[in-house]
Amino acid sequence: MDSDLPADPFLQSLPHTQGLPPAVIDLHSRPGRFSGRCSIVRGKGALTALALRIGRFPPTADDVPVTLTTQHEGCQWTWHRDFGGHKTVSNLYFDTTRGLVREVIGGLSIWMHPKGSEGKLLLDIAAIKLLGCPCPRVMLPRSNSVEWQDDQGRFCFDVSAWMPGVGPLIRYRGWLTRDHGIRQTT
Repeated sequence: MDSDLPADPFLQSLPHTQGLPPAVIDLHSRPGRFSGRCSIVRGKGALTALALRIGRFPPTADDVPVTLTTQHEGCQWTWHRDFGGHKTVSNLYFDTTRGLVREVIGGLSIWMHPKGSEGKLLLDIAAIKLLGCPCPRVMLPRSNSVEWQDDQGRFCFDVSAWMPGVGPLIRYRGWLTRDHGIRQTT
């Protein structure tokens, strides 16, 4: 990792990265472009559809190509995702006041609490604001999101969220590898 470049907010929020696999550390340590495959399942219902539209989440798809380009400027990291032609951009910050990762994606601000466990990075949702309005704790979506490295050395992800009383919101899972030979600017 470039010593002048801070790790992304996920690694900044952890007390140490011991136990995290190389593919997870690499994705979160320096800007780059990653490619792989992904499957997406969206939840049902009008409330779910509205929330996912506000967050600009991708449509349901099975085994689509996915790319992720990460960039760094100041204290902000920007993730450009392309899920088979559906583009989603989010800005990530380390919220020093809360000690959490803040992701701004569409009209959503999501605060996450990353933690390392048994070679995986687990992501719990701590708070959400929808169009600037805080989500009540009783309605706060839950997450079983996890990142790890598979036997082929690929970065793998399984991101999901569900809301009490509503059910599943979205789940996308797949894998990525760093595209070598593509120069990224910061």
